Amino acid sequence: MTCICIGPVCIPVYSLLPFLLLFLQKMWSWITGKQKAEDEDVQAQDGKTTDGNGDLRKRKGGPANVITMKSTEMWKEHLVMSSEQPLIVDFTATWCGPCKRIAPLFAELSGRYPRGIFVKVDVDELDDVMSECGVRAMPTFQVYKYQKKADELVGANPGDLEKLVARHCS
Repeated sequence: MTCICIGPVCIPVYSLLPFLLLFLQKMWSWITGKQKAEDEDVQAQDGKTTDGNGDLRKRKGGPANVITMKSTEMWKEHLVMSSEQPLIVDFTATWCGPCKRIAPLFAELSGRYPRGIFVKVDVDELDDVMSECGVRAMPTFQVYKYQKKADELVGANPGDLEKLVARHCS
């Protein structure tokens, strides 16, 4: 029988398997971004969110107005619009856990700041747009004005995202 001995205490290796499996399960859910529903905010269709207890709380601001980019041509059309209004871009992926956690805030900000155009780019679907914009990590938020990148935020920091949007859309 294989044992791990630390000083006078020896533990059989097979008794550590449940702890190892629990650890690996947590790591896998963190990597894939899949979490239990009670740990996440789930956005309802009527502009409200539910917390883990199923309680509803009203979102601040107006209705969410995030446009999902479906093609490179659609991206270029919206980039041209940045001459009139700031274009705030969320580069995201379906498998990205931090992207999923900050998406409700991005949607809320789109309702709170109607002066900006809020768009979402899935990097797996539009990898040419991702490489053209120099995105190397998710989530990345970029602000475009007059078809040029004016600002960038890498990471899912809610406070920094709010400051970025307020700075360019107020």
